[in-house]
Formats: sequence, C-alpha cells, structure tokens
Amino acid sequence: MNTTTLALLRWTARITGTLLLLFLIYMFVGHLVGDANGPNGMEFRSSGEFFTFLLFPVCSIIGLALAYKYELLGGGLSVISLIVLVALRPDLMQMPFVSLITPGALYVLYALTLKRIQPKRS
Repeated sequence: MNTTTLALLRWTARITGTLLLLFLIYMFVGHLVGDANGPNGMEFRSSGEFFTFLLFPVCSIIGLALAYKYELLGGGLSVISLIVLVALRPDLMQMPFVSLITPGALYVLYALTLKRIQPKRS
C-alpha cells in the first residue's frame, strides 16, 4: 500500500470518526440534560440498560476520542463495544446501526497497515 492510499485511509477514518464523535456527544448530552427520559431525568430500569448505555455511546465516544492519538486502541475499543452491543441486542443488527462501526474499523485497518509496512526497529 503506498503512502497516498495510507494517508487517504487515515483521513477518511478521522473525518468519519469526527462526525460520529460529534453526533454521539450531542446524543449523550441530550440524554443527560434533555427531558426525553421523563420527569426524573435519565434513569436505568435494569442493569442491562445501564450496560447497553455504557457500550453505546460511552465506550464509542471514548474509543473514537482515543483514536486521534492511538488509532489501534481507540478504533479497537469502538469496534469491540459495538460488536458486544449487537451480540447482546440482536435487534440492533440493522444497516444504519451497524454502519456506525465504520470509523473504528478504518482506524484499526490504518493502524494495522501502518504497523505492517513500517520498517522493523532494532
């Protein structure tokens, strides 16, 4: 893979990751301060709901934010959190939701490709 393709992969990951990160932060803040959750604010009726919220959007936000500095770690966290979430909630296996894995997967692909083509250091 040449450097132009690698740079394109990195910038595609960063642009899509930034857009998704902004959306997730907007959604997160809306859940915290909005009244969509009823008069008592945000409350979880079960530990499953709390775990679901922890996986998405919390782990996705942390992963995408980390990916700016540590592509493999951040992208991996984002991808793993969404895979675990879909495994726990198969009803989310729909294209609009599954497509949210794209930025994290691009970060992972970029980091693994970069690691493979970099010369070995002694």
